[in-house]
Amino acid sequence: MSAAPKWAGLVLAALLLAACKDEPEAIPGAPNEPVAAVEALADALRDGDLARYSALSLPPALQAPRAALWRQQMDAATPADDANAERYASLMAEMLAPEAEAALWAKAEPRLATMEQELGPRWTMGVTMLSGFASAAIASDDRLSEAEKGHAGGVVKAFAAWAGDQAAFTNREHARAALNIAVQTARELDLPTVDAMRALDYDPMLEKAGIAFRGAKAMAAVYGLDADAALGEITAEVIALDGASAVVRVRYPLLGDEVVFEQPMLQIDGGWYRED
Repeated sequence: MSAAPKWAGLVLAALLLAACKDEPEAIPGAPNEPVAAVEALADALRDGDLARYSALSLPPALQAPRAALWRQQMDAATPADDANAERYASLMAEMLAPEAEAALWAKAEPRLATMEQELGPRWTMGVTMLSGFASAAIASDDRLSEAEKGHAGGVVKAFAAWAGDQAAFTNREHARAALNIAVQTARELDLPTVDAMRALDYDPMLEKAGIAFRGAKAMAAVYGLDADAALGEITAEVIALDGASAVVRVRYPLLGDEVVFEQPMLQIDGGWYRED
């Protein structure tokens, strides 16, 4: 998978991190270039422009090799099995059909009603169990530092609190608005088959990924998770600087809380980029 969509997902998750304690002080007089680089990445995500985000994520000399690697990976990937390919094509056919919004809502509304009646307390129990499993997996992952475990735990806690209100997710107005956005996004993507998706080269893939990303943000906003508002109020400051290496502390306001995480940066050929 491309680094850009992956990083986009990580940034949206980072928006839900709990604020760190005992934060180091910002460095007075530190150069603004690492801060500007982080802010430019955030602006690209807010605009849903993953092509621009990709261009800002790697030095120019590495752009062509990354595009070539994408093509190699797609060519070498195991083809989707017939059943999965058929399910995808059937779903897209429904979403691309004329009057798809009305037809899909006619199927979805009774399912929402059933969910509302049958789940009840089990919804809360399910969310609690899933968050517990996720917390345990994070705690036992030796690849994560203690700081990363704390951050990931904050993500799980925030998502569990957000997802715990079943009424918000079975609300008919919200569900119908989200379904309409999903249909509009599918029409704009215009990828009716798995083969059509896999045939994309790197730049067209980023354009399509941007469409999907903007659609996902719009659907999340229907349910109260406004990533664009948070990205629009990002602040950053340099808290560590050693030649061509820096650490930038990034802050986002989200859902009434202040979110904080630290981003290591590297200077390469005069530009600043995320270390990872």
